[in-house]
Amino acid sequence: MIKNATTIRAIGFLLFILGLFTLITNMVGVDLVFMKWLYEQSVFASYAIRLGMVLIGMVLIFIGSTNFDRTEA
Repeated sequence: MIKNATTIRAIGFLLFILGLFTLITNMVGVDLVFMKWLYEQSVFASYAIRLGMVLIGMVLIFIGSTNFDRTEA
């Protein structure tokens, strides 16, 4: 198992939840104050960054949950 698997998983969950939350709330017209810099970008860049946050979060959750020390028989 990775040495800091819990930290990697926690960062992954935060990225995933924050990215998904900003995607959903932006569709209904709500903007988070601390993500204002993101909304000032172009539409494509804004959605690309948010989708990237969701995807990177999923990858980090997967990496943090994988046990690399197991052996195949």
